[in-house]
Amino acid sequence: MRIGIQPANSGPHATPAFLTEVAETADRLGYHSCLITDHVVLPVEYASPYPYHPSGRMAVGPDADYYEPLSLIAYLAGRTRRIRLGTSVLIAAYRHPLVVAKQLACLDALSGGRMVIGLGTGWLREEFEALGTPPFAERGAVTDEVIEIFRRVWRVQPVSFQGRYFSFPPVGVMPKPAQPGGIPILIGGESRPAIRRAVRLGDGWHPFKLPPDDLAVRLRYLREQAQAIGRDLSAFTISLRLGLRLTAGPTERRPGEEPWKCLVGTPEQVAADLEAYRSLGVHEVVFDFRTCSADETRQTLELGVKLMELVAAPA
Repeated sequence: MRIGIQPANSGPHATPAFLTEVAETADRLGYHSCLITDHVVLPVEYASPYPYHPSGRMAVGPDADYYEPLSLIAYLAGRTRRIRLGTSVLIAAYRHPLVVAKQLACLDALSGGRMVIGLGTGWLREEFEALGTPPFAERGAVTDEVIEIFRRVWRVQPVSFQGRYFSFPPVGVMPKPAQPGGIPILIGGESRPAIRRAVRLGDGWHPFKLPPDDLAVRLRYLREQAQAIGRDLSAFTISLRLGLRLTAGPTERRPGEEPWKCLVGTPEQVAADLEAYRSLGVHEVVFDFRTCSADETRQTLELGVKLMELVAAPA
């Protein structure tokens, strides 16, 4: 099982110096990936419920620094050497796909083929409205079109497209990604439409914060869908995002650290928890650190070396 991180690109710890430190440390210590979340703007008022916290509210408000993912990845690519870089998740409808396909191809070429893209439909209606996107209710269909454009741009030269939401005449888009065939796309989301999209169009599935029992039900559905359309899953990646706080000794959970949505404890305790996911076929876990200080983040990164050793060993 591979271990990646999702450093906080928003909030009090999201400073250029600390983001650099976290990425460079993760690169040096052997973490597999460093994935960045995506918001372009944060509405001052919103009624859309945040799906990953019981309060239904995001942890940061509109006055917080929130570093745009592609800009941050470009910077971190120049500060790291081997770690894979990408998004968890990029919202497909927020940007014109022809521009994003070009940006991603350039990032992959410049980083030596280290990009991986988590791609999702999004949840914050008010952000869609602020950005003037296609209708929020049609974001699933928009995402399908975006994926098709990405694939064409990365594989065809010249390239054109005629769709419901986006169209462009034959154009040259170079360079192509360094990775043959293009950048891997992991489809985010836990709903049945997201799972079907992953099976039809993705290189993997990237759900957030699912306990093992819930994940098992969804994986069963995913495999049924793959069988129905004849999709070979042998090279398909299951990449799960969870919260994490590693400690040197036993500890108590803090408010908001829900069991299975955030793993808390020593490397040995967390490795034991991860066996439930390994047995279901999870290939990679990407952890967002539930830490209250820079020092706690550093501790979790360092203790994560032991965790990686434990989960890399045969079960």
